[in-house]
Amino acid sequence: MGDSEIFEKDGVEIEIVKEKKKKRKLTEKQLENLRLGREKMKAKREALKKEKEKQLKRLAKEDKKAVKENKVIKKENKKSRRVNTELSKKAEEHRNKLLENKRIKLLEKENEMLRKSQANKLSKFEDLRSKWLLRADNLEDYDTISEELDSIPEEVILDDQKLESSLLDIVKKYKGENYDKEQ
Repeated sequence: MGDSEIFEKDGVEIEIVKEKKKKRKLTEKQLENLRLGREKMKAKREALKKEKEKQLKRLAKEDKKAVKENKVIKKENKKSRRVNTELSKKAEEHRNKLLENKRIKLLEKENEMLRKSQANKLSKFEDLRSKWLLRADNLEDYDTISEELDSIPEEVILDDQKLESSLLDIVKKYKGENYDKEQ
C-alpha cells in the first residue's frame, strides 16, 4: 500500500492515490560534474585494481624468490650439517685418541709402579737371601740354603704371602718344625 490508500466512509470506498514526486532535474553543469566524478572514481578504482595486481605480481615474484632462497638455504644447511657431522666425528675421534693416550699413560704409569714394586721386592728378597746365607754355620748349609733360595720362582718372590710361606718351609726344614717365624 505504498502509493495508494483506501478509506471507507459511509459505506463508500474512497481510494486516495498519492502523487509521485517527479525526479529532480539536474542542470547540464550538474550532470557534467556528476559524469566527471564518476569518471574520476572509475579511474581511481582501476588504478587501485592495477596497483593490487602489481602488488600480487610482486608478491608472487617475492614468493618465488623466497622459495628459491629457501632451497638454497636448505642445501647449505644440509651441507653444513654434513660438515658439522664430519667435524663432530673428527672431534669425537680426537677426543677418543686423547682418552686412549690418557689410558695408555695411566697404564704405563701403573706398569712403571709395578716394575718398581717388583724391583723393590726382588731387592728385599736379595737382602733376605744374603741375611740367611750369612747365618749358615758351614759351607754345606750355605750351599743347600743357597740352592733352596735360588729354586724359589720369581712369581713366588713377587707374591708376599707365597714368599713368606716358602721361606717358612725352608727355615723349618733347617731349623726344625718348632721354629717360630718371629725369631
